[in-house]
Amino acid sequence: MNNQPPKNHHFVPQHFLKAWQSSEGKIIRYRHIPSTGAFEVKEVAIKKTASVNDLYRIEFPDGSFEIESTLVTPLIDEPGHKIIEKARISRATAWAAHDKRQLAYYLTCLEARHPEVLKAMNINDHLETLRRQMKSTRHASHESIDEVIDFLKQSRSLGEYAFGLLVQNETLPLIEQPFSDGLVAADMYEYGCESGGLICSNYPTSRWGNYLRELLFIIAISPRKALVYSNSPKGFGQLPASVRTRLINLYTLAKAKTAYFTDASQSDFIAAHLGWATKLQTFDEQKRYISDFVMVQLSGARL
Repeated sequence: MNNQPPKNHHFVPQHFLKAWQSSEGKIIRYRHIPSTGAFEVKEVAIKKTASVNDLYRIEFPDGSFEIESTLVTPLIDEPGHKIIEKARISRATAWAAHDKRQLAYYLTCLEARHPEVLKAMNINDHLETLRRQMKSTRHASHESIDEVIDFLKQSRSLGEYAFGLLVQNETLPLIEQPFSDGLVAADMYEYGCESGGLICSNYPTSRWGNYLRELLFIIAISPRKALVYSNSPKGFGQLPASVRTRLINLYTLAKAKTAYFTDASQSDFIAAHLGWATKLQTFDEQKRYISDFVMVQLSGARL
């Protein structure tokens, strides 16, 4: 019996990706090959997709431990699998508050577990500022504070550690207000796609603004259904269905390096827009990209 903890840690869960599977346990992957820049469309195994070895391993000078089996699987993936399946087959806007909260928690953690977000949560560069702030409060001796900060500075896993705290705080908020409160408070909209044309990516959550203030959050949860959370209406409901589908797909590709679908039919669209938001310098440029895209799509829809 193998009691070793898992090493292949998924940041987009297998149960989420399986909604787009091309054949049993496989999915069509679209990407630009890093070494050559060539665009590749290939069927790959889901269990080796959107994952990184030891992504959720936390290293400290006196030892290491992983939070995949202790936090990610029991707190996110096991309940999340059930709630996302329910959202795919039922009207989530009509759910009771408890289920809406569970869905918001799952989606918040789906963004937080992405490698780029873990990297952004690494506070190593801010530890000297934290040292000064802690010393100014005089709640502990300078020697004790130096000992703690010097210990933390020896770890390269502070983003992963912060993620573990976030996961726990989302269910039992003892540190800060949960980010998922923002999704719960926002208006939720569900949009169907009868053609099954919604795509997935390795960065499936598209969030613009702050969870707890101005928020727009878009995610395709299957080829036939997407959720949009917003506390200031953006007009998704007024768009023709075909244009809305393409716009949701554009958001899905915004920060992605890889996209996924059930077949190879999305090559032209994905090749043109994969990772578009990461190539633009400012938020205004990103807004213009979206606006220009919608205008072009609407012009085509009227032809």
